Amino acid sequence: MTLLKKIIKGVKFRLESHFLRCVAVFDYLKSNNNIYNKPSMCAFYQCYKRPKCVIATLTSFRKIYLDGTVHLFCDQGDDMSHIASHFNCRYEYITNRTGNGTTLYFLSKERLIPYVKRLLFAAQNSKEDFLMILEDDTILHNKIRKLKFDWNCIKSNHHYSGGGVTSLLKARNSSIPSYIRNMYFAGWGGVVLNRTFFVEHFSNEKELLVAIDLLSPYIQGQWNGALPMDAILTALILYFGGTVGWYPGFSEVQYWRYKFKPFLGRIDVVHNDKSLYNAPLSKWENKIFQGN
Repeated sequence: MTLLKKIIKGVKFRLESHFLRCVAVFDYLKSNNNIYNKPSMCAFYQCYKRPKCVIATLTSFRKIYLDGTVHLFCDQGDDMSHIASHFNCRYEYITNRTGNGTTLYFLSKERLIPYVKRLLFAAQNSKEDFLMILEDDTILHNKIRKLKFDWNCIKSNHHYSGGGVTSLLKARNSSIPSYIRNMYFAGWGGVVLNRTFFVEHFSNEKELLVAIDLLSPYIQGQWNGALPMDAILTALILYFGGTVGWYPGFSEVQYWRYKFKPFLGRIDVVHNDKSLYNAPLSKWENKIFQGN
């Protein structure tokens, strides 16, 4: 690809992202079919190493949701069982790794499917209204006030390309605005999933596998054969008739809103806070990690 073509492609992507940001905000403001005020919250957390981050994330969650069910899975990394016990989590150590430990960027359907089943298990074995996906760089600050969608939390610069998968999904899901060519997607730390919808539509394994087989080629075509969790899971939710959209309580550390948070409103959940990634455990944290 020539330099000029790369520049044109980059400009088109940014323009489309700005357009989708406006669409997402408009969609949130007009969507009043299902409003969940102060929903109860459970959590799904697949960790690897970084016990300091796991402790920090769970500490922030437990300050807000004292009794919410938390499912903590370790993907063949450090033993987090003592941390799970300290924070009253349901814990499982995964013996067959699904990701690469640091990201949910699946290289095959065979690696994706166990993750989806694990997420479904957490949803089936919880009782709360919504399920939040936690990651090492996720910190909660306040209780979520209002949700309107089945899959809440989009970033406008995360969207499909080529029009193919969005066209397919539009034929099944009328919630996708007709004027969108490439739908936005979600799936990182802080995203919030309607637990009842997920259990209802993902529990039929045969239908789920058919949907994965149908959608995977589109996703793999955009990501050089890979299946990023956020892209494929959003496509599956839309395939089964779910809604996907923004919620105002989410921010990332690089956003202007986060940098000027005293002036730009309350933030409930922050993603992309990697400030603890290379920091050592404190004495208190080490006691939790070691179970002392």
